[in-house]
Amino acid sequence: MATALDRGITLFELGRYEEAVKQLGESPTDFTARYYMMLCFYNLEQYDRAASLSSELLAEDPNQPDVFFIKARIANHRDEEKDALKFVDEAISMDPEEADYFGFKAGLLLKKKKYQEALQLANHGLSLDAKNNYCLNLRAQILTKLDRKEEAGETVENILYDNPEDSYSHANVGWVALEHSDHKKAIEHFRMALQLDPNNEYARNGMSTALKAKNFIFRWHLKYAFWISKQQGKNQWIFIIGIYLVYRLSVKLLGAAGLSILAVPLIIAYLLFALGSWMIDPISNAILSLDRNGKFLLDQQEKNSGIAIVALATTALITGILFYTTSIDYFAAIGLASLCAMVPLPSSFLREEKKSRYFAMIYGSLILLVGLAGPFAVADIGMVLIATIFMLVAFTWLDNIVS
Repeated sequence: MATALDRGITLFELGRYEEAVKQLGESPTDFTARYYMMLCFYNLEQYDRAASLSSELLAEDPNQPDVFFIKARIANHRDEEKDALKFVDEAISMDPEEADYFGFKAGLLLKKKKYQEALQLANHGLSLDAKNNYCLNLRAQILTKLDRKEEAGETVENILYDNPEDSYSHANVGWVALEHSDHKKAIEHFRMALQLDPNNEYARNGMSTALKAKNFIFRWHLKYAFWISKQQGKNQWIFIIGIYLVYRLSVKLLGAAGLSILAVPLIIAYLLFALGSWMIDPISNAILSLDRNGKFLLDQQEKNSGIAIVALATTALITGILFYTTSIDYFAAIGLASLCAMVPLPSSFLREEKKSRYFAMIYGSLILLVGLAGPFAVADIGMVLIATIFMLVAFTWLDNIVS
């Protein structure tokens, strides 16, 4: 007759984690039962409870690489990169023959843009297990970041040959195709990934991005986003500051040559470049929400970003018309504040890191507050308008620092 522990393990293997916890809880002192409970809590995204159990297990037996690996994965979900690296290194030191550990560490270094080190780890993992799905997928991503497209293509073929019905593999191949500017191929793989697993968020995000990439403006933005994401933080700053200095020098030279009129399109182009990266995703989400099929791919935060940018644009348009017809300065202040808030506020819904999300949300709200309350606090409406524009310009620099 099966014990509660046996039933709990069977339920865990079937993915019925909540039921498994109830059965495993009947053996509160059993190490194996608590180990599987930890895994259940991890899969249920109850990371605090999983972390607590992992600490208990290691206090009882500190030579458990699998438990250290779970601690590393929990730390990664909490954006605690240093702890994640520390725990996975502990796991590797105890079991240097486990390919998944090297794949996980490669993923951490990929996030830190240490591509060569990440590739070495993924390759080492594959030397231990040539068919390791995690290492293969990471290798394809890393090779794409290194612009080694032929090798990335070969790795992608191996992934699909070995795992033709694996949802994650199809989603990963889709993202690689997107980075190679092939949105049609990406859509095919994302569609297959979602057919295999309708709850695959990685594939859902990819499909919505691929559908947006049908628009050539978003496609160019995506190329830039992929390119800038490959650069180290220092190089990103050099590029951004370099673009700004070129813009300022060009405007100054055109003015000195009496060709100020030519500076207008240059200024517009610079503003589109400087502000477009914050606005393109919310605008694309707003457009995709009107698509019969695409709207189902958007999560609530993406929908919120689309609603926010449409609401702000509509407010700016209406108040602009009212200012033009009535000459009431208050409408100008609200209209300009709405326009400026279109940069930080809608994009705040799309940020994963709490610090960055709250910064953009609070900053955008402050811009709106200046437009709404400023005219009552300051007699000169021009000061309010200047302050609003200054806040927008300051945000474009501060946001890069915070991020």
